[in-house]
Amino acid sequence: MIATRIKPTEFCIKAAFMVVAVLGLLTVLTGHAETPFPRPRGLVNDFAGVIPPSYEAKIRSITAELLQKTGVPVVVVTMPEIGGAEYNDYVNRLYSAWGIGKKGEDKGVLIFVTVKERKMRIETGYGVEGILPDGLVGEIRDRYMIPYLKKNRFGPGLLNGTVAVAQVIAKHEGVQLTGQVPVREPKRR
Repeated sequence: MIATRIKPTEFCIKAAFMVVAVLGLLTVLTGHAETPFPRPRGLVNDFAGVIPPSYEAKIRSITAELLQKTGVPVVVVTMPEIGGAEYNDYVNRLYSAWGIGKKGEDKGVLIFVTVKERKMRIETGYGVEGILPDGLVGEIRDRYMIPYLKKNRFGPGLLNGTVAVAQVIAKHEGVQLTGQVPVREPKRR
């Protein structure tokens, strides 16, 4: 038996190739490729087509007024699905990829909903975490959004969540939103 000596660089190249090949094969076999990030269309991005036009117009009006008066963007996104991506990680990376909020300040909010996964998340930038801590964001989600989203009423759910977030930011910044729609809690049954 004759042993041959492999050069370290040759070994590293072969090992790297094998790792890439195995990872590629696993991605193909699982069939859960991550949905790529879409291009932003503005403050309201209804890629799933679930927000009725009248609600979309109200959400757009509120987010535009808030941005104009405070400099804080609230971006609303719906998507049909995100594939096999880890949900919170995907939302966080989308927030960063789109550059929501002024560079250096990181003041921005992303309200994100996927239809197939039936999930939603409110992602806040570091610059608004003091204004919108996790507990308050969870309360807005649970109280004003989830009851509507559970019934596939995306328009009212997203409008309520957007208005609630906008009210908190506007109050903190000392401005009044004039085109605001009051937040309505769902009827109890």
